[in-house]
Amino acid sequence: MNSDSKTVGKAEDGFRPAVARAAESLLAMRTTIATQHAANAPGVQTCALASDLCDKIILAVWQSILDDLPPTVANTLQQRVAIVAHGGYGRREMSPYSDVDLMLLHESGNVADREGGSTQLVTSVAKRLLQDLFDSGFDVGQSVRTVNGAQQLAAADATILSALLDCRRLAGNAELVERLLKHLRIQVRRAPLRNAERLIEARTIERTKFGQTVAMLEPNVKRSPGGLRDIQLIHWLGMVRWNATSLDELVRLGVLLKQDVVALKDAAEFLARLRNDLHIAAGKCADDLTRDEQLRITQARGIEAREGVLGVERFMREYFQHTRQVAHILDNILLRARRPPVLYLWLLSFFSRHVDGQFCIGPHSVGVLFGCLPQVTGSLASIMRLVELSVHYDRPIDHVAWEAVRVEAAALPREADEATKKIFLQLLCQPKGLAIALRRLHEVGLLEVIIPQFAHARHLMQFNNYHKFTVDEHCILAVERAIDLTEDSGWLGDVWRQLNRKQTVLLALLIHDLGKGFLEDHSEIGAEIARDVAMRLGLSHPEGEILEFLVRKHLSMAHVAFRRNVGDDSLVVRFACEVGSPEVLQMLTVLTAADISAVGPGTWSCWKADLLGDLYYRTLGFLDGETPTVAVEHNKKVLDNLLASRGAEDEIVQLARGLPLSYIRNTEPNRIVEELGQLSRMSGRNAFVATRWQAETSTLALSIGTREDVAPGVFHRLTGALTSQRLEILAADIHTLTNHLVIDHFTVQDPDYTGEPPAERVADIAAAIHESLKADHAPSFSRRWDPFTPRLNPATLKPPRVLFDNESSEHTTILEVFAHDSVGLLYAIAKILFDASVSVKAAKIGTYLDQVVDAFHITDQKGEKLTDDDQLAAIRLAIERAAMPLTGPGRIDEGVHAS
Repeated sequence: MNSDSKTVGKAEDGFRPAVARAAESLLAMRTTIATQHAANAPGVQTCALASDLCDKIILAVWQSILDDLPPTVANTLQQRVAIVAHGGYGRREMSPYSDVDLMLLHESGNVADREGGSTQLVTSVAKRLLQDLFDSGFDVGQSVRTVNGAQQLAAADATILSALLDCRRLAGNAELVERLLKHLRIQVRRAPLRNAERLIEARTIERTKFGQTVAMLEPNVKRSPGGLRDIQLIHWLGMVRWNATSLDELVRLGVLLKQDVVALKDAAEFLARLRNDLHIAAGKCADDLTRDEQLRITQARGIEAREGVLGVERFMREYFQHTRQVAHILDNILLRARRPPVLYLWLLSFFSRHVDGQFCIGPHSVGVLFGCLPQVTGSLASIMRLVELSVHYDRPIDHVAWEAVRVEAAALPREADEATKKIFLQLLCQPKGLAIALRRLHEVGLLEVIIPQFAHARHLMQFNNYHKFTVDEHCILAVERAIDLTEDSGWLGDVWRQLNRKQTVLLALLIHDLGKGFLEDHSEIGAEIARDVAMRLGLSHPEGEILEFLVRKHLSMAHVAFRRNVGDDSLVVRFACEVGSPEVLQMLTVLTAADISAVGPGTWSCWKADLLGDLYYRTLGFLDGETPTVAVEHNKKVLDNLLASRGAEDEIVQLARGLPLSYIRNTEPNRIVEELGQLSRMSGRNAFVATRWQAETSTLALSIGTREDVAPGVFHRLTGALTSQRLEILAADIHTLTNHLVIDHFTVQDPDYTGEPPAERVADIAAAIHESLKADHAPSFSRRWDPFTPRLNPATLKPPRVLFDNESSEHTTILEVFAHDSVGLLYAIAKILFDASVSVKAAKIGTYLDQVVDAFHITDQKGEKLTDDDQLAAIRLAIERAAMPLTGPGRIDEGVHAS
């Protein structure tokens, strides 16, 4: 290598002075930006300042590289090379820790390099620049391209195209940059529609990674829907589709409204300042608005709770107001960007079917006839008719017509007339397309004209680790989930299709959570809202009563199905009496399933569907006159037939004479015979373990038979054994037979396997169970590392709650535990109950992300309810101590070791 090339290499004594100065300048820049931010400087202005300060640092590093070159080479390099900023840095939209996107743009030719042309020197200089900037503390994305090469890449990759559309020269040959921009402008003008589609497709792919809805509660402020990337997409589409370099130009071209520009600028300011805040607090690039950050920012900005709405919920409501506005504006831009030629639209209007003298039904959309827009957009009833036609013909509303609706919506009267109410109720009778129609009406603020209480729910988040959507989105999504049951092939689909009054269920789902955000119980507030809605819409008195009942009791069926022993007839009878009729039971069942599935991804499962179905059919039996006693008698007859060939002295026959009714009712007769046979053959063994894979629910059923005297505290030993094997216990039923024999049924999930566990795994589980029944020491539990498990957030933790219910069941006391989930918690509770001489008859274990809701049906040693206040208080205190979310003295986590 010649002497010129050597001078470009790194010095032998560590960082060069220029690099050290750049590192100091970068640190000073970030300190300056943090100071500006703390002084409430505008976010967009702060980003521009950060970009300008970065320019100075990068140019100083570049100049130091040139200074190390011979003057003739340096001069020639400056004439043949341009340093180009692009992407967010090119737009001067840098946050403090944003990456820096640079391109060394050059052209081939002799740059006084005797050994091989300009490319070698440019590559060497680029490597030096990249290394120096990296050593200075920058996160650099750098490329080396010729004008033709950059143009070709932009033609092939929409992401590169969008980045280069915003490029600007920092140093070097300005003509190179102008030439590239000229080529790019020619390229996009030749095929504006195709380039627009490429940009839209690239953004669609990005959206799939960061959520498809604005209403996600832990958004990425840059890439989630309605975020900074969508604002950038509007800018890029303006450039490639309409040759507009500013939002004001888009207004002049009729693409945007003036109020849209105001909304976009307000959103850009809010999001830029928010992103700066995230970067400064993290000390690195950080764009995810996590719950921890939501709380921190709320406290830092002094946003306080107000009228039942937490401060953090008020802050996030403002976030969603901005992002939803951006998303709506982008939707309209996308429609305009894809708009067919004017001649096509004229032909479409000419050949479409006309309805009511105002509307036209085309092959692809529903629109408004030429000259009728003012009349339609000035009447809420006419707008509802347009929506109704869209749903009826299963075609979207023409974007020109809907844009006119959006402009005029705020000026409409805020009280729905009778014609509007009638059409709204008719919409509820046409489920297909209903969810889209509801979202569109909500988007322009017209849904709250029909149901005023929807205004309070707009952008209202629920700051917990369970719900994933805002209240308004959750309600509409629940409607959508119910409609999806039309295609469901299971029992829930049958229930939905058999419903005669789907309208009432869909209306109940739409309003079921509108009572949230107030100090009072949201179910009771919701019932009042339901009563008002029924009167407003003119529902009949019986329909109004059903609507009010469904909203008031929308949590009750899940409560019984997932937290109660439905094998207890007294509980089911009480629930059946509350419901009152098979039709209302069907409605409440659909409402419960749709509500849960609309909470967020993964909240509905086959296991929950089975539990809900079990309660549904048991309750239906009471309401139809076929009580669970019939099922018991049926199973007894089948069991007698299976045992008929055995003699009276047969041990299995003798065991069958003393079976508890709960065991007969909840266990298939063939399985009863198998389990009794296993009990009779235990001989010297301490237990038998039988497993059965349940593919429909992806769960493992465990039957464990043993003797009560094999070891003290069988139930807590078994829960300890199962937990030590990292199994998630979903339910447990404990059955005590004659001669002190016990059969316990557990339903578990194995997070170590996505399908059926292999034989070796099942053998390990069985071995752990056998060992637990003879061990004289407490089990040890291994933490299972899961990178997707939410981090423990002390600010969102609630103290454990322990409740006793002596009213719901005739035979048992119901103990409920609400706590933060932790390894070994179920074992700790079971051990406390054993130490208190309490028998567990059944258990339902519910885990919702990081929260558990465990319900135990318990009695004293005589089989009676627990009524001693001192005993109940002692049990409550012990469980509360064990369930405290943070490790402390006596905490069960002390016995947990990490693996």
